[in-house]
Amino acid sequence: MKKITNESIESNSFYKELVNKQKFNTDDLNNLDDLAIIPYIPGPYFKESANMFKKLMKIPIKSPEFETWNVSSCTTGDASLVGRSREDIELLASMTIKCIYEFIPIPKDEWYKTISFNFSPSVKFLNRIAWRYTKIRPVKLYGSILHEISTRMSNPKFLIKFFILKAFKEIIKKRSLVGAFGINTKFVINEVRKNFQKQEEEQKHISFGGSLQLLNIFMNVYMKEDNIRFDIPNSVVNTGGGGWSGHKSQLKYPPIDKVKFVSDCIEYFGTKADRITDMYGFTETPIVFGSHWSDKHQDFIFHCPSQARILIRDLDSLDPLSKKGDQGLLEVFTPFGVAASVNHAVLMDDLVELVSKNRCPECGYEGDSFLVHGRIKDKEGLGCASILEWI
Repeated sequence: MKKITNESIESNSFYKELVNKQKFNTDDLNNLDDLAIIPYIPGPYFKESANMFKKLMKIPIKSPEFETWNVSSCTTGDASLVGRSREDIELLASMTIKCIYEFIPIPKDEWYKTISFNFSPSVKFLNRIAWRYTKIRPVKLYGSILHEISTRMSNPKFLIKFFILKAFKEIIKKRSLVGAFGINTKFVINEVRKNFQKQEEEQKHISFGGSLQLLNIFMNVYMKEDNIRFDIPNSVVNTGGGGWSGHKSQLKYPPIDKVKFVSDCIEYFGTKADRITDMYGFTETPIVFGSHWSDKHQDFIFHCPSQARILIRDLDSLDPLSKKGDQGLLEVFTPFGVAASVNHAVLMDDLVELVSKNRCPECGYEGDSFLVHGRIKDKEGLGCASILEWI
C-alpha cells in the first residue's frame, strides 16, 4: 500500500495536490493500522457529472496499457466511470474467480462441467447496453466484465432471449422492441429435467446465478404460475449487484425481501440456505466480496478477501470504527488492480455494519466481515451488475 500510494502521488497531479493539502507522508505508513491516514478518493468523484474520472487516471488514455472505461449500471442516472488497464482487468478476473471458488460450494475442478444458468443478457449485449449510459469510448459495463470472467471457469448459459413473436407485437403496439426480450424459461426447465434423467453419478452440478430481479421473476412468476418445483438439494444460487431495495439500473420494482428470497430458493429449487450466496462489488474498486447466508442476522454476511482491507467510517466525523455492530461508510483499500486509476483507497456511500474483525464468527473466513444495509443517498440500490430496464 505504501508503494502504490507513492506511485499514485508521482503519476497523478490531482492526487498529489490532495496529499499535500492533507500533509500526508507515506513514511507514516508502518503497519495496517495506519491505512486510515491514507488520503482516500470519495466514490462520487468517479461520477460522470463530477467530471473528475479522467483526472484520476495514472496512465495516458492513449497508452497501449489502457484497456477500457468501466461504466456502472447507472442506477442513479449518473454513471460512474473508472479507467482500467489490461493488468487491472486480469487482476479483477483472478480476484473474481477466487471469490467464486471460495464462496460458492461447487468443487473447483467441477465448475466447467456445471450447468450454469445465468439470468442475464449475453456479454456482447450488455456491452451494447453500456453505450446508452455514456458517450465515453471505449466503454464496457463493470457487470459485463464479471460475466465475461465467469466464462473462463465455466460455460454459463445466458438466459435473456429475443422472442420474434413478442417483437412483432411490441412494434405494432408501442413501435418499440423493449418488450421483445424475456427469460428462456423452457430451456431451464428442459435442461434440469434432462439432467435428472441421467444416472446419479452422471448428473451435473446446477447453478442459478445472475440478476436478483430476474431470478425472483423466474421463481415467483413462471415457476409459481405453472406450479413447477425442482428438487435439487445440491444446487447453488448466487446473485450479485444488489437491487434488493427495488431499484436497480434504471428499473424500479417492489423491494425484494432477503428472507423471502432465500425461502423461495429453497421452495422452488430445493436447494439449502447454506448454498445461497450474494456477491457485492462496485465499479470504483476491483474488489469483489463474497458472502454466506446468516440465520442469526437474517442477512448475507460479506467477507473482505486477502487482497484488500476495509474500514468503516463514522457517518458524521468520518473517524474509523472498529467495534462489533458499528455502522458507517465503507472504505476499501487494495494495491491490486489499480494500475490505471487512483482507486487504491476509495470511500463509498454504502452503509455497512461491522460483524467482526479478522475472522468471521460463523464460517471462520479470515478477514473482516460486514453486513450491507444500503446506499446512504436515497438508498438507491447497491453496486453494479446486469442491466434490466430494457427487458
